Amino acid sequence: MSFNSFDPLGEGDEREWLRSRPRRGNIRRFWFVAIVLVVVLLGLWWLVFRGLFRGDELHKIPSGTTVAARPRGGAPAQFSAEDQRVILGARRALAAWGEFAATGDLGKLDSTFWKQGLQYKELSTEVAGIRRRHAGPPPYQFTLTPAKVLPGPAGQRVVRGTVRMSRPGEATRSFQWDLYMQRAPGSGERPWRLWTVDTTRT
Repeated sequence: MSFNSFDPLGEGDEREWLRSRPRRGNIRRFWFVAIVLVVVLLGLWWLVFRGLFRGDELHKIPSGTTVAARPRGGAPAQFSAEDQRVILGARRALAAWGEFAATGDLGKLDSTFWKQGLQYKELSTEVAGIRRRHAGPPPYQFTLTPAKVLPGPAGQRVVRGTVRMSRPGEATRSFQWDLYMQRAPGSGERPWRLWTVDTTRT
């Protein structure tokens, strides 16, 4: 008998022993999956905890600190009360201008423009062209962002700022304008009406 051929277990016993040995690869995969599941569960728990107890802190404004929105069309606070009245008159005139530009109706300008003023006279020459276009509603929107109010000639006031003209379906245009405003005669709350408009010269 050769020592090299000696098999203490025998061929059949060796196969059975190999099958009964635990496989290291399976054990490693098991622990890897277990660790991943623990990490995922911890992450979900943290997200739920954060949402329940910190959601209000992250997404809500504390009561008593809400900033009130400025009324649409209001003048900035740095303007005096009289300057704000001048700006209001300019905005009303521009709103009437937007309606006139869509209809060609000069009557839209009666209460906010001076009929003897240069701008009214110029717009009166455009009536026929506007009516030929049949623009119709909606009116043009003139948005005034005032920069300053300056003294003008003969007691007039000049509202200097940016005017944006827009209308659905048309490109928005922007202008740097000086709007010359003149107060109506009489006493009490006399409105400011538009006399003329000029391009701002710097």
